[in-house]
Amino acid sequence: MTSTNKKGAGFILSLLTAIAGVVGLVFCMVNANTDSFRAVGTSPVVIACAVIAIVALVLRVLLDGKQAIAADVMSVVAGVTLVIAAAQFISPRVNTIASIMTFTNNAQTMADLSSAIYGTATLLIAVVLNIIAAFANVNEQ
Repeated sequence: MTSTNKKGAGFILSLLTAIAGVVGLVFCMVNANTDSFRAVGTSPVVIACAVIAIVALVLRVLLDGKQAIAADVMSVVAGVTLVIAAAQFISPRVNTIASIMTFTNNAQTMADLSSAIYGTATLLIAVVLNIIAAFANVNEQ
């Protein structure tokens, strides 16, 4: 009897989480180059954590059938590093966001603000997707 490895919900959710992590990282890089947020820059912690999370998600998918415990650990690593990336991204931007929303609200600053909002949102979406993916199987049994 041959067994086929059909991909389960965990595979799709892990893939979506990795995509959201990449998109969030791209928005972080874009935001760091805007006039309003250039002084804040891009934290190496954000970049490192996002990359570690993406690699961990890929490893989760690759290790799932072979080493279940390692795959579960990779899911936890991805979740923790995504949370750290999101927190480290938004934390230094809070004062600038407040300033834009109250004092320097114009077309340019609002455009700069949008990349901060999108970056934060996609990183948080990645966190939620990872939590859901952790409870789903990568391969159907």
